[in-house]
Amino acid sequence: MGATGQQGGAAVRAFHALKESGNNTFRIRAITRNPASENAQAIAPMVDEIVKADANDVTSMAEAFRGCHGAFLVSNWWEDLDVAHEITILRNLKEAVKRADVKHIVNSVFEDSRDFVANADDKDTWTIIPTPNGGPTNMYVPHIDGKGQVGKEFEEEGLPVTSFFTSFYYENFINLGMGPTRQSESDPYAITLPISDARMPMVAVDDMGKAICAIFQDESLIGKTVGIMSETLSGAEMAETFAKICGQPVMYNAVPWNVFASFGFPGCGELANMFRFKVDFNETYTKTRAVSDEFDEKMGGRIKFEDWVVANKGAFVLESPKKEDDVAEKTLSEAKEKSEKPVQYDDEDAPEVCCSQCNLM
Repeated sequence: MGATGQQGGAAVRAFHALKESGNNTFRIRAITRNPASENAQAIAPMVDEIVKADANDVTSMAEAFRGCHGAFLVSNWWEDLDVAHEITILRNLKEAVKRADVKHIVNSVFEDSRDFVANADDKDTWTIIPTPNGGPTNMYVPHIDGKGQVGKEFEEEGLPVTSFFTSFYYENFINLGMGPTRQSESDPYAITLPISDARMPMVAVDDMGKAICAIFQDESLIGKTVGIMSETLSGAEMAETFAKICGQPVMYNAVPWNVFASFGFPGCGELANMFRFKVDFNETYTKTRAVSDEFDEKMGGRIKFEDWVVANKGAFVLESPKKEDDVAEKTLSEAKEKSEKPVQYDDEDAPEVCCSQCNLM
């Protein structure tokens, strides 16, 4: 399912590549709410069939899954920012694969942050995020906690599931406007993240597709957890990579999580807690997404961040700062120095960042 989205679409491309290589083991059924949409028609040449179904309707999903050996499941909290709705959808999917007697489920899940924060010494400093429509009242990161909560139900009910843990998408730098920006034409570019000097696991969307494809080729992974990341980088290393490829200085603004939460765009508090979760529990979070050499080989390798930036350089057109009163050279010199180390912000002086409502892992 989700064949026209980021994860599902990447899986479609990976299975198509497998077939193009001469492996005809799998027939691919793409499930979408609107088979006539432009996105659905774009993937039509890569799949064997496209069927219409809606995760709000258990019966339609069960019919869509019927006859399938495997099913990839994914949900999108960012569609309406309603975790109660997402939990309902995930439970509908759980019921649908049971009715259809699917033999191998790959479920895109996440950790439930509540399981970690409950045992943290600073748990009282964590902000609970309000949820609409009667949703749980104790969630710190609803868009991952709902997935984590229902993901455990799949396992507890003994379903033939591989729990698939993803990472922060490289594509967020494009799709969510999180790439290098500047506040004026005379300022240097910067990326702004509340991750201090932590190294954050990230993943190329295409690597998720290759991982999903590899999981379905290995029945021994049923009942197991599989994580995916393409590379781990610090904020400073991300900025350095953008600077190297794009040809302009790029600073790293390391804002505190509570400052990030004050930026005012939809979901900023949610995202601030998400980044804090990835930093505070970084060791466990990263270990869950470690990729073995064997699995990496099954995937056909992973995409380095630098290679991804090179391939998508057209999305990051960075222009030289414009001269104002002959200070441009000084600005560039200072920016180059600052790009070598993160800039720490403690208060309202932190620059703002914009995000749209879309998938963010």
